Amino acid sequence: LREAVNYFDSHGTHNERLRAHYLLGCAYRDMGEAPRAIEIWQDGITCADTTAADCDYSVLARVYCHLAFTYHQQLLFSYELEAHRQASRYEYLAGDTLYAIYEQKMCANVYLLQNKADSAEILLQDVIRLYRQHGYDQEALQSSILLMHLYANNPGRLPELKQLVERYDAECTLFDEAHELPPDKRLFYYYKGRAFEECSQLDSAEYYYRKVHRPNSPYVILNSMYEGLLSVFNKRHQADSIAKYAQLYCAVNDSSIAIKDQERTAILAASYNYNHYQHEAFENTKKAHAANLRFILVSVVLLVIAVSTAFFIRNSKKKRVEQTARYNASIAERRRLQNEIDNLKEKNYDAIIAQKEKEIKALNQSIAIHEKALHRVTAKNRMTDFEESEIVKTFNSKRVFRKGVSAPNKEEWKRLVVQFQQDMPLAYAAMSGLSPLQFQICILLLLGYEEGEIAVMQETKPQVITNAKARANKKLFLAVDSGSLRDHLTDLV
Repeated sequence: LREAVNYFDSHGTHNERLRAHYLLGCAYRDMGEAPRAIEIWQDGITCADTTAADCDYSVLARVYCHLAFTYHQQLLFSYELEAHRQASRYEYLAGDTLYAIYEQKMCANVYLLQNKADSAEILLQDVIRLYRQHGYDQEALQSSILLMHLYANNPGRLPELKQLVERYDAECTLFDEAHELPPDKRLFYYYKGRAFEECSQLDSAEYYYRKVHRPNSPYVILNSMYEGLLSVFNKRHQADSIAKYAQLYCAVNDSSIAIKDQERTAILAASYNYNHYQHEAFENTKKAHAANLRFILVSVVLLVIAVSTAFFIRNSKKKRVEQTARYNASIAERRRLQNEIDNLKEKNYDAIIAQKEKEIKALNQSIAIHEKALHRVTAKNRMTDFEESEIVKTFNSKRVFRKGVSAPNKEEWKRLVVQFQQDMPLAYAAMSGLSPLQFQICILLLLGYEEGEIAVMQETKPQVITNAKARANKKLFLAVDSGSLRDHLTDLV
């Protein structure tokens, strides 16, 4: 899958690149490497061209679904919420209304985990309305269970709770011929019991609380059942039953918390599969011998570059010293002439003063020339050789759009990257973690290309370039926008 991603990054369409990253992220997720999976999926999102008519919104929505699930396992609820929102948005664009509404329902679940009951209630009411509007009545009933959860412990919402319970009881198709729910849906009886308890019908409440139980009930279900029974016996003042169910309630509550802690610990511990990384390190060690020759060759090239750079810096320094000396001499001469003018003014020698002022004007012109030359020597930097290279000239010739001029081919892109590595080794190393597209965009930005020009050179849409710039800016400089990338790159070099 990594080979597929590398291939499609260079040769595939936007949809093919998105699908390749989606599958690679799923592989990392199944290997227990959640952070790596998240990174791959985020790279895939930047590959999608959401402005294109043929954009595969369905795959893009599934990427966000998997991101939301992985964020949930990592207990990153804010990130999970945003992922569900994006998934719902692209499900709508893909024409899958049922799953788009379902993702909105998952947003409500996140609000419940964040203890934002008001936001959860507003969103759930909207979800139920949308389900019914599109004919998904049973899905609306199952979503109403979450609203029952919000109303169950709020006496002021008893009318709403009773209305939801009665409608579920009358319209849900999950009930069998004996009007019994499947084992995994029996938590509804707890909410029905709460409705009876709030109306002081304690016998009915106790009956439905006991119906919650099923064989091998999880602690979460037992916790709700014992809580309800304890509340009923407390209102009846039955001390023996209170003592019994208080003990059972405490036991399952403690067990439930312990299991949740164990699950969270296991999830966080499984975030990285260090054994896999150790295996990759072992495989890389076996390739080290073959890399020695390449290392020696690269070292020789770097040595040549270093010697050339030192020679260039030495010459530049010498020129700057000479230019500075001429500049300082001109300043001293101007100061001497100015002193003479001051002395002559005291003696009122107008003709001499005019002559000296003429000489000062000529010196001022000379000083301005020296200043410009000194500035040129000082401002010369490491980009000079790169900007004057033949491949950059080739790219600049293609920058002038006219008939018969084509975008750079694969070989020309490769030569541009190699030339950049030779002339700017430190900047090349700093940007080594970027994808091929992001790397090429950064080089063109350093050469002064605008976003529209880069899109034409890459034969793609400007939105794709903007997305790639934002991703590169985040990787290199932890910035969240695309507009500041050029300034950051300029500071880098």
